[in-house]
Amino acid sequence: MADKAPAPNPKPTAAAPATNPDVDRLTGVLTREALDVAAEAAVAAAAEGELIAFGYIGMDGFALLREDYGSVVTDHLMRETANRIAASVRPQDTVGRVERDEFMIVFRELTSKFETLALASKLRTSIAEPMRAGKSEERLAPSCGIAQYPANGKTVDELREAARKSMLTLQVALRSASVATAQEAVNRARRGVEAAEAALAEAEAAFEEVVAAAAAATVAEAAAQAAASAATAPDPNQTVR
Repeated sequence: MADKAPAPNPKPTAAAPATNPDVDRLTGVLTREALDVAAEAAVAAAAEGELIAFGYIGMDGFALLREDYGSVVTDHLMRETANRIAASVRPQDTVGRVERDEFMIVFRELTSKFETLALASKLRTSIAEPMRAGKSEERLAPSCGIAQYPANGKTVDELREAARKSMLTLQVALRSASVATAQEAVNRARRGVEAAEAALAEAEAAFEEVVAAAAAATVAEAAAQAAASAATAPDPNQTVR
């Protein structure tokens, strides 16, 4: 078995010294360069039979949050995201920040190809929980793409790119699902409005019928009273003795 290259600490914390070149100063996880070292070690181990995978996490719509809140709040959101990722992975996994709002995980010593699906689901659930954003709360929209060795690549670059493409595909699918859900909500609301309008029209018609019936009854009652008065009134032509 090939010797494993020394890898940086896979789960550094935000309290790590800022002078450590392996640690991202904002989030406390590994830098992209340090993550590449760990990734190369994982690929070398995979060539000898270890089951590994890469996970790539992106936050859909994060740029809009920067526009709404500014860098101070979004930097906090990135730190919180990194903390949640680090808390969700296993001790043998490695976490790094590869872009402004994107992270990559090197999953080591997997027991099956399906284990990464459970890990990815756990990560998405954790990240999607509400986060404090200034005086309000926000929910991030994470997508986690997975690339398996050797099915999706045999080098760090190949696996990273495959995981990234998988993440982008998931983002598109989630956006499409969101649009479809929103459209269905609009359709339901429209059907509700149409049903309400029909019910209102029926009620108005029923009201008009009641008004017409009441008016007819009033006319009939007035006619009856007039007839009764005429029947009981004395005949002016009759001679009183």
